[in-house]
Amino acid sequence: MSDRQIRVVGGNVTKENEFPWLAGMAKNGEFHCGGTLITRKHVLTAAHCVDGINYRTISIAFGDHDRKDKERFSKIQVRKIKKVVPHKLFDRSTYNNDIAILELDHPLHFDSKIQPACLPHSGSDDPAGKLGTVIGWGRTMEGGMLPGIVQEVQVPILTLQQCRAMKYRASRITTFMLCAGKGSMDSCQGDSGGPLVVPNGEKYEIVGIVSWGIGCARPGYPGVYTRVGKYISWIRSNVQDSCLCS
Repeated sequence: MSDRQIRVVGGNVTKENEFPWLAGMAKNGEFHCGGTLITRKHVLTAAHCVDGINYRTISIAFGDHDRKDKERFSKIQVRKIKKVVPHKLFDRSTYNNDIAILELDHPLHFDSKIQPACLPHSGSDDPAGKLGTVIGWGRTMEGGMLPGIVQEVQVPILTLQQCRAMKYRASRITTFMLCAGKGSMDSCQGDSGGPLVVPNGEKYEIVGIVSWGIGCARPGYPGVYTRVGKYISWIRSNVQDSCLCS
């Protein structure tokens, strides 16, 4: 098993700021994980991205597009982390409950480049059967280099039964996870913590967080994501004073 720590295979370059809620985490200046902005001061990510790490070494960029652009820091907003709230039941051996909330040291200023993603309604329809979009700076092939520009790939979201019938051991796929991907299209190392979103009218809802998998785009091994719909109450309880898009 590998986390998706240092994953978009079969994807395309995004338009600049096409997904304004995407957050890029850097540790000591090096790209580390993705995340999703959900309020002016909260980011949703994978618990394994912050497990055992000194969060003071992490900075988070918003409104970023091309990480190789030397002028990028004049165009983006960067924040440090004030507080990390990993799920208390996160299991680092199985990656169950792989979800965390990061509170920023200062609220962001929303503009056309920086906006929050919406959460699905608690108990809303299972996203299985829908086409989701994964966004991130993950490797475009297994073992490949990290791209400079944000990538996106559309992946079919599987039912729990379909995922358990794949090559993973069925018991490894819990009801708190969802699977997405097909053939040559998948998330890959570097997309960890980033969003899997589905359109809902003119909005996008985050239904998954890139969590783990075996390789990238390997037949029979779709990407495994944290099922965000299972955690709506937990998220709300940890961002009590903030406005959420839903």
